[in-house]
Amino acid sequence: MKKGCLITILVFVVLAAIFIYGLSTAFDPEYDKAEIKQNIGGTLICNSVYNADHHSWQYDVSYKYKINDDSLVDIGSGTYYGREWNKDEQLIQYKNWTILKTGGWIGTDKVIIGDFKTKQWKEYEFTPENIEKENLWLNSKTQSLLNWCCSETFIDKISNGQIIINYKFRTSEKQTNEYGQRKIYYTINELTGQPTMTKIE
Repeated sequence: MKKGCLITILVFVVLAAIFIYGLSTAFDPEYDKAEIKQNIGGTLICNSVYNADHHSWQYDVSYKYKINDDSLVDIGSGTYYGREWNKDEQLIQYKNWTILKTGGWIGTDKVIIGDFKTKQWKEYEFTPENIEKENLWLNSKTQSLLNWCCSETFIDKISNGQIIINYKFRTSEKQTNEYGQRKIYYTINELTGQPTMTKIE
């Protein structure tokens, strides 16, 4: 009888230890690396750190570009918050500029734009705040509730120096499922690389 009790207690202690250890390591960072062949040539090297907590998760990804001569160019980083990282990023060439689309913060995308000759890279995040402070948006008199959950600004397409954003925004304080949507068009300045809002649909 005593032996049976001891075995039961021992099994319980072992299971409890495994459970506690599992809890303590469940939210440890996970590291990954992807090497993505690029349509423009070379390889995009992506080092990611996955973090999770009780509420959400995110991938923090840093990017380096390996040119065919094996030299590395540090491009920058992105974050995929609460969404999967598909490991499918492609560098896009426009004039002298190279463009990388990646994740921004919660519900946003951004681009990193640079010039391999100058080795300078700048980030442009398409947030609701950045969109709604533009004169073109203000002049459109669009009814929206800035900073209300849960807006989204994701890049739909990048082509020939144009960036098209899908912007979803709240329109009602009382109804949580009432949203408006607009397509926002940006054009990349050939001289500065700066995206400029040019059209709203």
